Amino acid sequence: MIALSFLFVGIAPAHSLHQLDKYVNSTSLANPGLLVFDPESGKSIVENKPDSLRVPASVLKLISTSAALHYLGTDKTFTTSIWKTSRSSVFLLRGDLDPWLTSNSAKAKKNKQRYLPSLVTKANSKKRKSITLYYYGLYDKDISDLKIQLRRQGIRATSKHLTREEADAKGETKIASMTSEPIPTMVSFAILWSDNALADRLGKAAARKLGNPTTPEGLTKTFISALDELGVDSKGLVVEDGSGLSKANRVSATTLVLLLAKIRNDSRFQSIYDGMPISGLTGTLVKRFVETAPNAIGHVHAKTGWLNRSVTMAGYVDDGKHEYVFAILADQIQPTLKARKAARETMDKFLGVIVSGPH
Repeated sequence: MIALSFLFVGIAPAHSLHQLDKYVNSTSLANPGLLVFDPESGKSIVENKPDSLRVPASVLKLISTSAALHYLGTDKTFTTSIWKTSRSSVFLLRGDLDPWLTSNSAKAKKNKQRYLPSLVTKANSKKRKSITLYYYGLYDKDISDLKIQLRRQGIRATSKHLTREEADAKGETKIASMTSEPIPTMVSFAILWSDNALADRLGKAAARKLGNPTTPEGLTKTFISALDELGVDSKGLVVEDGSGLSKANRVSATTLVLLLAKIRNDSRFQSIYDGMPISGLTGTLVKRFVETAPNAIGHVHAKTGWLNRSVTMAGYVDDGKHEYVFAILADQIQPTLKARKAARETMDKFLGVIVSGPH
C-alpha cells in the first residue's frame, strides 16, 4: 500500500488529489521514491517512500556540485602552466587538477574551457616535431587527449607523470600559464549538460580539499560531511562516483529535497539553480513537457538523470505563486527505451498538475 500525504497549498483538493495519486501510482513509475515539498510550510504535498534508498543516476550531480561549492568556494580557480627544463625538447606541465581542461578548440571557444594545446604551442616556439612532456597535477585523460591533438598537428609527444618533488626538480623557468573559470561556471555547465567527467572531478576536488581519498569511500565521506554541515539528513547515502553513472550509488528523495530547499536562497549555490535545465526551454529538458504538459513549460527547473532501470528528476516547480521542491527517483522500471519514455512522460504530467494549481 502506497502511503500518500497531501498538503493542498494552491492545489485544488478534489481534482488534483486524484490526478497526483494516479501518476504516483502509475505502473510507468514502478513505485518510485518521491517527495514534493513546500518550503514555506515545511510540509509535503505528496510523497511515496521518500526515505527509501534509490539509484539516483545523474541527479547525484546535485550533491557532488554542492560539495564542491561548499568546500572549494565560489572564487576557486585552477592554474595550469608549462615550464622549460634542462633539455630544449622537454617541457614540464604543472597544474592543480583543473576539472575542465580541454584539447578540443571548439569546446574551448564555446564553453570557456581552457585549451591545453595552447600552452604547448607557446613553449614549442621552434615547432619541434618530437617533444617530451613531463607532467604533474593533470589528469592522465587530459594528457592523452593533448597528445592526440598534437599528433593531428604533426607533433609526436611522449609523456611521463612525475611526483611533486620530481616536478620541482625538473622545472626551471615558467613559460606560460592559464587560469580556469571559477567553480560556479563549471557547476552550471555540469548541471545544464549533465557533464559526467566534470561533475566527477568536482566531487573529487572536494574530497581532496578535505584530505580524503578520491575513492568511493572517500567521496561518500566527503558528501556526507558536506550534507551534515548544511543541516541535511544524509542517512543511507552511498557514493561510488561524482557523476551518478554507477548503479551502486544510493540516495533518498528526502536527502535531495532537503538539500535543494537548503541551498535555494544561499548565494554560494546559485550556480546550481542557474544551471538547471528549464522545462521545454533549455538543456536536457528542452524537449520535455512540450507535448506532455505544455502548461509546465518554463515552470520547472530540474536536474534529470537516467540509467537502464532508473529515470530520475529533482529540482523546483512553481505554480506562479508558490515554488515547491521535488525529487522523483524511479529506479525499478524496465530497462527499455519504451519504459524510460513512459516514465519521463508520467513525471512531466505529474508536475503539470502541480503547475496548474486551482482548477
